[in-house]
Amino acid sequence: MKKKKQFATEPPTVAELGEKKANLLIQELWEKLREYEDRLALSSRNSSKSPSSDSPADKAERKKLKRLVVEIRLALNLDIRGIKDH
Repeated sequence: MKKKKQFATEPPTVAELGEKKANLLIQELWEKLREYEDRLALSSRNSSKSPSSDSPADKAERKKLKRLVVEIRLALNLDIRGIKDH
């Protein structure tokens, strides 16, 4: 069974919609994007999903992000100390 293309047609232009409708559409799509990003960020740690539903790639990505956050905090802390000393 062939999957139907969701976006088979070209998107409307601002000229076709008018500025007010175009801005409303942008807001609606922006909210939908944020909702999808929030859903993608869900893991067993911040939802009711079981730990076995987390893929190894997701776990590795979380570990990398955690390490990066620690490095950034350390770098910022060093920069702040350097500023206070002068």
